[in-house]
Amino acid sequence: MFTLNDILQGNQDNIHLQSSAPVNSDQIFAEAQHDSRMVGPGDLFVAIRGAHTDGHRFIVNAARAGAGAVLCMEPSPDVPHDFLQIVVPDSVQALDATARVRARRQQHTTLLGITGSNGKTSTKEAAAAVLSRRAPTLKTYASYNTEIGYPITLLRLEEQHRYAVLEMGAQWVGELRWLCETIATPDWSLITNVGAAHLGYFGSQERVAEAKSELVQVLSANGVAILNYDDPRVRAMSEKTRAHILFYGLDAGAAVRASAIGGDTLRGRCFTLSYQGQQTRVQLRLPGEHGVVIALAAAAVGCAAAMPLDEIASTLESLAPAKGRGEIKPGPNGSTLIDDTYNANRQSILAITAAIRGAPIAPGGKRWAVLGDILELGQYALEEHRQSGAALVGTFDYLIAVGNEARYYIEGAIQAGMPKENIYYFAADVENDQQMDAAKQEAAALLNARVKENDMVLIKGSRGIKMETMLSMLQY
Repeated sequence: MFTLNDILQGNQDNIHLQSSAPVNSDQIFAEAQHDSRMVGPGDLFVAIRGAHTDGHRFIVNAARAGAGAVLCMEPSPDVPHDFLQIVVPDSVQALDATARVRARRQQHTTLLGITGSNGKTSTKEAAAAVLSRRAPTLKTYASYNTEIGYPITLLRLEEQHRYAVLEMGAQWVGELRWLCETIATPDWSLITNVGAAHLGYFGSQERVAEAKSELVQVLSANGVAILNYDDPRVRAMSEKTRAHILFYGLDAGAAVRASAIGGDTLRGRCFTLSYQGQQTRVQLRLPGEHGVVIALAAAAVGCAAAMPLDEIASTLESLAPAKGRGEIKPGPNGSTLIDDTYNANRQSILAITAAIRGAPIAPGGKRWAVLGDILELGQYALEEHRQSGAALVGTFDYLIAVGNEARYYIEGAIQAGMPKENIYYFAADVENDQQMDAAKQEAAALLNARVKENDMVLIKGSRGIKMETMLSMLQY
């Protein structure tokens, strides 16, 4: 919640208010939205000019939805005269400035920034669940982790919030530092891992590590850097911060550690959670070894907040997979479907493959992998897809590839020994929605015809591929 006065304070002379009605600087906005379809009564609509669309085209829609005002660079002539239009030179910069004012006023809230190549959203959800047991906690909505999502989340801060768990993504070196220094610097930072995500932007994993480390470099000496000890590149970040270090992981060098791991790799591992000489047993519902790592990250956050270990453990046991992140569902013809459609890169494909490999399957059952393209890889696309395809062999019996660069999965799988007759390819231009929809329909038809009751089906792909749309095409 924030006010018009926050916008005025943040932008001062670079602002013009256009409305025929008297303007009240104490006007309250429940939230800020940059998607007019999500605008609710009293919200602030932020009209942003992007590469693919211009939010100014939807000012009228926002006004009709009951928006309290619009923050824009060019007012619309088609709204009621009494509708407040806040005109600024740059709507993104004005949004950032407003969030800066709001965050500085909330001095009693501990801000936790989370970044990494994989697992940011699941870790954010888990950490927020743990901290919510201690005090009211705000968390990033969905995966709003960009230069727009970060300030929008901060504008949702309420007086009662004692923690804010903020997912923070980056596509260029310097972006995280810029977000922190321009808008708000976290009190605590958590780094999940350094992988191959967004290699097309960064060029190398070393550059990815450099970018992610910015989130610990900005911490004060009173801050806490929560680092994945098992990832050497993340562990090395301890040398780049003056903050207190709290390592989590499976290695004995981690302060927050898991040992004696057992249980089902797909439906949830069990392990002994240890910290400062204390131990407790945890039974997870999260899939895979990566589910254990997510739980450890959240546990480390709870330890940083001085929560009792038993309280942390009970929260971890209540966690369920986030939407599209290893959800187990009924599949076609009575099979088991693993919905991991939210996103994909090589590391996450390897992680869910390992979870499925360790999970029991009924006699005669086969495992099917349905994979869409991994996006944003640039020159690394061929090799990343090939390695991902090769990693399927020995776990999956069948591969269905959907998209354009998905054909490289097939090359890797064949080279690693998967029989050609067990591989299917449905080509499509990922930028062409009609082609992609047709390819998914064909892939779904194949699954509906071939999958049997004891089989297991994984569906996964990059966010932009929207593999989740296949789910409604399957017969249950």
